[in-house]
Amino acid sequence: MKSSGFTLIELLVTIAVMSIIATIAVPGFQGMMARNQLAGDYNVVLSGLNQARSEAIKRREEVRFQVAASAPWSYRVRLADDSVISIRSGRGQVSVTETEITFDQLGRREDCDPTCTISVDRTGAGSLELQVSTTGRIGKPTS
Repeated sequence: MKSSGFTLIELLVTIAVMSIIATIAVPGFQGMMARNQLAGDYNVVLSGLNQARSEAIKRREEVRFQVAASAPWSYRVRLADDSVISIRSGRGQVSVTETEITFDQLGRREDCDPTCTISVDRTGAGSLELQVSTTGRIGKPTS
């Protein structure tokens, strides 16, 4: 009589192989999730800066972009009369340097801190930086 199914040894070997694969894959997956969260928050800050600059050009008045580093971090886009155009918050464990950047009616950057750089950091994923040039162009810092 022929029986079908798995033996206990076959099941134990399968479970052992699966646990080895899981212990190798989980740290890589966590690192990938951290990098994706960092990239997502970087893109949120980048879109906020672009929105502030385009609003300044569209409205022909000064617009301020403010990043608050509190947990969770957030940014605000404000007009010269302090009315808020938009507010956006980031996710949990990402830290952002606290900065205020003002764009004039032509989309150029007004004076801000010496480098006008915003850094987005996440433990386990590194950091990404945005820099605003005097002409208002937003991009990665040139080294």
